[in-house]
Amino acid sequence: MRLEEVKTKYQDEWIAFRAVDESENPEGEVILHNRDRWMFDRELVGRRITDVYITFVGPLVKEGFSVMV
Repeated sequence: MRLEEVKTKYQDEWIAFRAVDESENPEGEVILHNRDRWMFDRELVGRRITDVYITFVGPLVKEGFSVMV
């Protein structure tokens, strides 16, 4: 599955993605996904998953909120 397809399928979830190529929109597989960051991290560490791309698919800041840097 391509990374852009994964981002469409797993909206508002944390994903661990293992790519098989290094293109701009790589092909690969979702190793783990979860809406809850704490549960995601716990399973990631418990399963000793390494060498994956980890990201949140969706906005990091809810609509109507802002962030000061």
